[in-house]
Amino acid sequence: MKRILLLLAFGIGMFVNGYSQRYNSQINQQRDSFEEFRKKTQSEYNAFKSATEQEFKNFRDSINAEFAKFMERTWTKSTTLPAMKAPETPLPPVIATPEEEKIPIAEPKPIKEETIRVVETKPQKEAPKPITKPEDKKSDKPLATLTPQSQKPDAKPVATPKPTPDSTPAVKGFEFEYYGTPCKVGLVANHKFSLASTDEKSVADAWRRLSSNDYVAIVDDCLRYKERLNLCDWAYLRFVEIMSNEFFGSTNLDEARVMQMFILTQSGYKVRIARGGSRLVLLLPSNDEIYGYSYLTIRGANYYVLDKSVTASSFAIFDHEFPKEQWFAVGIAKEPLLAKKQGVMRYYKSKDDKCTAALKLNKNIIDFYADYPRNGKWNVYSKASLSADVKSSLYPQLKKHIAGKSKADAANILLNFVQTAFKYKTDPEQFGEERPLFADETFYYPYCDCEDRSILYSILVHELLGLDVILLNYPNHIATAVCFGNDDVKGDYFNISGKRYVVCDPTYIGASIGRSMPDFKGVSPKLVTIW
Repeated sequence: MKRILLLLAFGIGMFVNGYSQRYNSQINQQRDSFEEFRKKTQSEYNAFKSATEQEFKNFRDSINAEFAKFMERTWTKSTTLPAMKAPETPLPPVIATPEEEKIPIAEPKPIKEETIRVVETKPQKEAPKPITKPEDKKSDKPLATLTPQSQKPDAKPVATPKPTPDSTPAVKGFEFEYYGTPCKVGLVANHKFSLASTDEKSVADAWRRLSSNDYVAIVDDCLRYKERLNLCDWAYLRFVEIMSNEFFGSTNLDEARVMQMFILTQSGYKVRIARGGSRLVLLLPSNDEIYGYSYLTIRGANYYVLDKSVTASSFAIFDHEFPKEQWFAVGIAKEPLLAKKQGVMRYYKSKDDKCTAALKLNKNIIDFYADYPRNGKWNVYSKASLSADVKSSLYPQLKKHIAGKSKADAANILLNFVQTAFKYKTDPEQFGEERPLFADETFYYPYCDCEDRSILYSILVHELLGLDVILLNYPNHIATAVCFGNDDVKGDYFNISGKRYVVCDPTYIGASIGRSMPDFKGVSPKLVTIW
């Protein structure tokens, strides 16, 4: 019996061993087969990639060669128009006395749809000062029923070519700082060139040189930094400008301008180069009004002269389209990721002591915003929000003060904080000119006015309470209105697209939500929708 069992065990072992060998052989064959398939697929992909890259290179070379030919032709002359001024901050009105506040105000008529617009471009003469005597009684009647005009969407950020995903910024080359952030690109001494003059032929010759393979990696480096630092259109333009100016130096700015145009066009942007006198400048086209820059009108569009030091009354313009070029957007979709440079410590406390905050600000962000072009779109400032550093410090402190409160009570606490924790002064008094502030700047500078407070309040209410907010653009004044949903919040309000938006004025000192400044109760504002 034992012998039979031994023979049976031996037979089973031989069978298992044979099966295992056959199985392993099949696995090895499959592995070899898969490896061959992988190698073949990789080889085909590399061949396809190489052919595609060569095809793209040939296409790029032909486009740039044709572009250079057009560049040699005589440029078109155009007269410069003076820079547009931002709407002036309203000057402080006379503060109403209690008796005057009791005068009944006529019920406003519904605002006509065609008069509502997102951007206010007409200069305004006067601006309100914080009023410190709110009305004794709240009304609960709609100030007006408003139907927002369908907004023209913001220009989409340019869809720039994607840099190689596994690449990193060049480890050798030219080092520079971008708003305090160390950067390095593959520029070397051989990349420098000199223009014989600023005439058409000299610029075209420089373009041909830039179109060679030597500069492809430079464009790729810039695009990697655009993605790495979350650079919006304007931020990317400034990156290319700072890099080129520092590389060529202050005595070779014309050469820097040609390089800037080349990199921006290769990155997908619509940009033009022009000659004023003997100087070259870049022209930035925009569908939005940009204040403080002289401009030229080309085929109905404004092209802004980016170098303010060039004050020629007319320019010779090279106006030729580059394939698939796209317009710049003035908005900021993401906060630029700049190195941290701490500024001074700031402390804030509402007058009723219900809300306090302390924080430090990144001076590099403040410097970036200081260079940002002033434009006529108030919602750009609200959409930019607060920087991540400020949020991480500020929001936990504010949340402690509004924890457990109803949305109306929390909105009141935040409103009183913005009303009383900041000192009021108009922009001309503080800066010598009209200058809307991004929310980080409102915390940084010692004073702020009505639009700055409204922009900040809109961000706090939207992000801390999750409520929809709009800006109310009155003549000479900016305020906010908040939609509390189904909550029955008393006070002045507007019916907007079937929703009830309660007036919240961050400049009407001491007034709770639902109270409008007396001077604006009979006025229908223009709406600035944000999100």
